[in-house]
Amino acid sequence: MKKIIQMLVVLCLVVFGTQAAFANADKTTVQDGADITTIKRLAVASPRYQQVDPKSPDKTMLTQIIFDASRVSHSYVASYDTVADGIKTASNVDIKSLDRRQAAKVFKENVGNYADAYVVLTVANSSRTTFFFDVYKAGSDELLFTYEIRANSNEGNTVATYNNMCEQFYKHFERAATEQYKNSLKKK
Repeated sequence: MKKIIQMLVVLCLVVFGTQAAFANADKTTVQDGADITTIKRLAVASPRYQQVDPKSPDKTMLTQIIFDASRVSHSYVASYDTVADGIKTASNVDIKSLDRRQAAKVFKENVGNYADAYVVLTVANSSRTTFFFDVYKAGSDELLFTYEIRANSNEGNTVATYNNMCEQFYKHFERAATEQYKNSLKKK
């Protein structure tokens, strides 16, 4: 009996150690004074991304991956295409045909009609791919929340890796909002 318990303890240590070894390195920050509990609608902005590896997703595909990963979220998430089509219908400006800076400016000016906040993904393709997610309040462009996640060295620049990292953002964003809500209830 003692041997079985020892083997189970060793097995548990191996399993938990393996999970920790393959977890992505990440960091979550809620800005001081920011209330992310009020965000019910989130829009996806065009990512800041340069495709380095020809096997990695292109910018259009990455924009779709960010939106598709929102299926793990309980919030309403508007895709970049939805916001772009809405802007085109409302003001007859096609932000997809504008250069990056002009498109970002028009997006920021109009995103408040479609969402409470918007998320901008910045991708750093160094030795290990790092995603920086910044959530801004629509209208005021006030930074509310940041999330940084780094791919493991054994993960390639693939759709699966990018999708996993985007899903982690949505999970951590909701977890931070839930924690902030619970903390506000404790203060009352």
